[in-house]
Amino acid sequence: MGEMKLSNEITVKVNCSLDEMYKILESKGFSVVDKFSLEDIYYIPKEIDIKNQPIRKILSKYILIRNITQFMPDKFIESYNIFKITHKRKDIAADGSIINQYKKDCQIQDIIEAKDLLDELGFKEIMTIKENSIVYGKDDVKLAIKDIEDGEKLIEVEIVEDNPKLDTIEKLKVIINELQIPIDTNDYFVKKAENKLNRILLGE
Repeated sequence: MGEMKLSNEITVKVNCSLDEMYKILESKGFSVVDKFSLEDIYYIPKEIDIKNQPIRKILSKYILIRNITQFMPDKFIESYNIFKITHKRKDIAADGSIINQYKKDCQIQDIIEAKDLLDELGFKEIMTIKENSIVYGKDDVKLAIKDIEDGEKLIEVEIVEDNPKLDTIEKLKVIINELQIPIDTNDYFVKKAENKLNRILLGE
């Protein structure tokens, strides 16, 4: 079995409508390079009581059953589905900055069977997050515009380890700020799963 993949990214909130953001990016020379939707079902060990532990600790390590709807690149109309089990772990600093993220994927054939397997292994489902993503690209820069169902509108930019222009968090911050687009730069590490779980616990 291979090692977990090390990665990191910045994620910021969008301060305008998504249609406005699309137009702004296109005016700056960006174009659509990818389109996909995600349905992520979150699992944690059954012995964890989500009402009696800090949300960040609960979500420091979890398993996803992931349903990916990937749109074909010709016109981004036709699509196909990919199913995966994904194990994620995050190292988060005291100030909320994400130091590193680790991920291991395993492609599967059947979501129901995967749910049964995780149940047998001692895991429980706690929530589902759905999102639609459109990725805009220009040169080496790719911005994933994420529309989270019942949640935030976000932009995500990933580190590219073999590209010296995009290989650190600080370089990503400079790039996204130089674009002068309407985003909230008070938090470069918006955590959609923490926000969703917090809303669930508050009964929203």
